[in-house]
Amino acid sequence: MRIRIIIITAILLSSHFSMAMTADSARVAPFHLSFITPLGTNGLDSWNTVNNFSLNLFAGFSGGLEGVEVGGFANGLRGDMRGVQIAGFCNNTLGEAEGAEIAGFWNYNHKNVKGFQASGFANVAVGYVDGFQASGFANYARGTSFGQFSGFANLSTDKVYGVQASGFANVTTSNVKGLQGAGFANVAVGDIKGAQASGFANITTGRTEGLQASGFVNYSKYLKGVQVGFINFADSVEAGIPIGFLSFVKNGYLVMEIAGNESLLGAVSLKTGVRRFYNIISLGASIRDDRLLWGWGYGIGTMMPVTGRLSMSLEAISYHINEDTWYSGNINLLNRANLTIAYDLTPAFSIFAGPAMNVWITNVDSHGNPYTGVPFDSWTLYSRAHHRTEVVIYPGVSAGLRVKMN
Repeated sequence: MRIRIIIITAILLSSHFSMAMTADSARVAPFHLSFITPLGTNGLDSWNTVNNFSLNLFAGFSGGLEGVEVGGFANGLRGDMRGVQIAGFCNNTLGEAEGAEIAGFWNYNHKNVKGFQASGFANVAVGYVDGFQASGFANYARGTSFGQFSGFANLSTDKVYGVQASGFANVTTSNVKGLQGAGFANVAVGDIKGAQASGFANITTGRTEGLQASGFVNYSKYLKGVQVGFINFADSVEAGIPIGFLSFVKNGYLVMEIAGNESLLGAVSLKTGVRRFYNIISLGASIRDDRLLWGWGYGIGTMMPVTGRLSMSLEAISYHINEDTWYSGNINLLNRANLTIAYDLTPAFSIFAGPAMNVWITNVDSHGNPYTGVPFDSWTLYSRAHHRTEVVIYPGVSAGLRVKMN
């Protein structure tokens, strides 16, 4: 009940502040003491008086401040504030603010702030903040020159210069020049020049010039920099690189590959990302001593132009191999490093071939016998079983056809 009364009182005070007289302040008072306006030394002239020092035992409303104001519950100003406002619950300023606003629950400023706002719950600046906002829950400003720091969320409807840092999310409906850091997500409806870092997602609807790093997904329409995340999306990459488990670039590198090698007679692979760094998802199969060997693989690669229609690729891929079954629970890993040279027959089709090195790793039983036989052992360079694991190293070759899909 007490909390409800306090909140209702604060709302009534805020309404009273907003409906106050709009005439220019005509009086300056070096000292003001009140219990609740107009029960104070300024009486009915409070909202028409600029104070140098004001002490409100419960709540007070004045025409302005040039100095210090302390309120047990709330402070309100019809005009500008230059100095420091401190309140146990809230500060409300309808004019410009230059200095510091500090409150236990919220700070509200109807125009621009030059300095900072600090509160236990929320800060609101309808105009720009030339400084920073810090709160336990949320901050809102039209724009900021230094930063917004909150326990939950920050919102800016115009440019952010500096830092947005929150426990959950940051949203800017314009450009960012600096850093967005959030526990869950960052959103910039515009361009960002700097960095976005979050636990789950980063989204930039314009151009990212810098870094996007997240625990799961990144999106930028145009990327000039680096994306680091589990999944990355971009329409185009001007001079940068997406690094993750999967990266999809609309105007990037997307090919389907049909190939064969000494271990897997047939393999179909999807390669996506950019030429400097792409992801590989592959499915391959082979017959070995009347055994069906098949597996799925994941890898990464990079492509470098050589000259004209020639290019060179270096790739690393690991397959989990299953023998005569849909799934083998043992460790059966075929790890390959491929070096290939490709020749473009047309802009959409290429042929390639090159050497490879294989490292086969599988479990063995108590007698040293592998649960799954090596896919190819005619060129074995190294073979050893140790601690229930067999390792076999042998060279190989691969060749095939690539089809560009975008």
